[in-house]
Amino acid sequence: MTNRLKQEASLYLQQHADQNINWFAYGAEALQKAQDEDKPIFLSVGYSSCHWCHRMSHDCFEKEDITQYLNENFICIKVDREEFPDIDNYYQQACQVFTNSGGWPLSAFLLPDMRPFFAGTYFPPYSIEKQTGFLDLCHELTRAYRDERQKVIDNATEVTQKIADGFVPTGKVEFEGHFPHPMAILEATKEFQDEEFGGYGQAPKFPNFAYLEWSVEQMLEGMIDKKEGEAVIKTIDNMLFGGIYDHVRGGIHRYSVDQKWEVPHFEKMLYDQAGLLSLLAKTSLIYPAPHIYDSLIQTIEYLQTEMLADDNYFFSSQDADSEGEEGFYFGFTSSEFEETLQKYDPEDELFSKNLDNIKKWMPLTEQGNFGPGLNTIHLNMAEKDNILTKEGWEIIRKIKESLLEERKLRMPPATDTKGIASWNFMLSKSLADVVQYCPIPTIKQMASTLLEKTLEGQFKVFLLKQDDKQNFKIRHTTTKEENLPYFEDYAFFTDLQLRVYEITGNEVFKENAIKTSEYITSQFLDNNKFFTRAKNFQEHAPYPNQAVNFFDTSYRSPAATFLFLMRRLSCLELDPNFEAELSDVKDEMTHQILKNPINGGEALRALTYPDMAFRVVKVPHTWPQEGKFNAFIPYFLPRFVLRYEQEDNKWQICTNKSCELSGEGLDNFIETLNPTTEQATT
Repeated sequence: MTNRLKQEASLYLQQHADQNINWFAYGAEALQKAQDEDKPIFLSVGYSSCHWCHRMSHDCFEKEDITQYLNENFICIKVDREEFPDIDNYYQQACQVFTNSGGWPLSAFLLPDMRPFFAGTYFPPYSIEKQTGFLDLCHELTRAYRDERQKVIDNATEVTQKIADGFVPTGKVEFEGHFPHPMAILEATKEFQDEEFGGYGQAPKFPNFAYLEWSVEQMLEGMIDKKEGEAVIKTIDNMLFGGIYDHVRGGIHRYSVDQKWEVPHFEKMLYDQAGLLSLLAKTSLIYPAPHIYDSLIQTIEYLQTEMLADDNYFFSSQDADSEGEEGFYFGFTSSEFEETLQKYDPEDELFSKNLDNIKKWMPLTEQGNFGPGLNTIHLNMAEKDNILTKEGWEIIRKIKESLLEERKLRMPPATDTKGIASWNFMLSKSLADVVQYCPIPTIKQMASTLLEKTLEGQFKVFLLKQDDKQNFKIRHTTTKEENLPYFEDYAFFTDLQLRVYEITGNEVFKENAIKTSEYITSQFLDNNKFFTRAKNFQEHAPYPNQAVNFFDTSYRSPAATFLFLMRRLSCLELDPNFEAELSDVKDEMTHQILKNPINGGEALRALTYPDMAFRVVKVPHTWPQEGKFNAFIPYFLPRFVLRYEQEDNKWQICTNKSCELSGEGLDNFIETLNPTTEQATT
């Protein structure tokens, strides 16, 4: 028995390094062995913080009869999906073909040439009721591979072709004008709206950050009526009051297993924190409520305290499990909760005097809402008006501080300390959003300080100098020295560079954005599609290079992000050529996304505005150092692109055809765009 995972840097692979399975890490050695021995491949894909990955590992990969059967009949490859996002993406599509679902752990069975002939997710070890057990499945697939080889090959060929053809129905969606009005989109998605608890669909419920962010942006633009706007705010309220938000430390869990947002799937992913920060930064402009601001503060503090490496990049995730049990670290019994209140009751007996209210505001039960007796910490939406008073919220804040002190005494879940380039760039871009859009100076400064620190760290860790022209290759993860160039890394890096330029005026970031965007269109764009890896590396892997999905998956679509970025760069440089090359991509994205707009929030952000709505705001390069200017830039939603000029004290606002407004001086700029009542009436 040879388990080859002990030398791997991946925490996920290390979690399997002591199993009695002949695990290979993905690579040429495993693939060659499969071909030499004419054995099918069992490909197991997951990540370190995944609860169901732990379950399958314990249930199946630690059973002697299963491990023996795998070793005798398969070449077993273990993949960390965070190290190889393209492998995960491809076989997730295969899983969709076979089961109409996906997720982790991903269990795929492949021919020696890596074509899939079956894929699923979690399996129990042995068959129960109507659910096939993993051992029985392995027996059946081995038999088919041995006795019905041609049928298995034909099946793999058919699946491979279905993946290549894609899953989105062809055909155009009819509408008038440039793109459907935001209200038309909201009307079309209304049947999926949960009117009672907010969000869309039934449990499990995901936050759909990009869709909510688009909705808030359109509310700020005045394009959404009051009733629909209230539904958006209701969703955000329920999420931030629910247990999906970590009230004790800050940050948000991956999704809610129940309709009320009370019980989460407890893992914390870096990309979800990015989605939360961008959403709340913009929401704070239209809904300046204490839980919005505190969630920003808490989440930034959480990132700074628990998710920041010594080298100043962000860690990828935190586990759902601790001490072998999902959510154990986060839950409180009702007696533990009351004991904590007694232990940390302030000198003025704030908790004991308000105990009846506290029990209504933070409803915990003896039976618990997950596990035996365990409760998530969440707030009662029925008591919202009382909770959000000045006195009520001060009590809630102090309770959260007390619960945090108590929780520090527990064994925390494991943190995966790998850095992932694309996720880091998304998070830093969200910090830039907080700097620009949040109106509270203290929060802006917190985000700015963390952003400055992590930008420096990310440049050192993820950008590898490639040649004397100062071109860079992006290292996808800190656990691998070499990797293929992935589209998502370059797309989110470019987006980050433009956003940082807009809040700092530093020309280096603008040059990085332009140079990298040119590399992306030359290397990742082919036949009106973006591909996962660069064209120069098309043949560097035995599984196909795949077209990048326009829909948001676990996080916002990098293809949609890049299209929006190119529309903004076209405005910034007053050069339509930036966007012209993507006109066919834009058309295809439009008709795909309109078939499922809730899962296409980032594409809605990229497509909603007509070309004539974009504006470039040209201002002096010294203005980002002016407090008055920084307090004013929240007014500029993403269809406005900030450009910094060398001319002293002059400003202009221009379309790609003409300049509409101009003037001189910061005071004149602010007064022109935001006139006082007296000026507006004269």
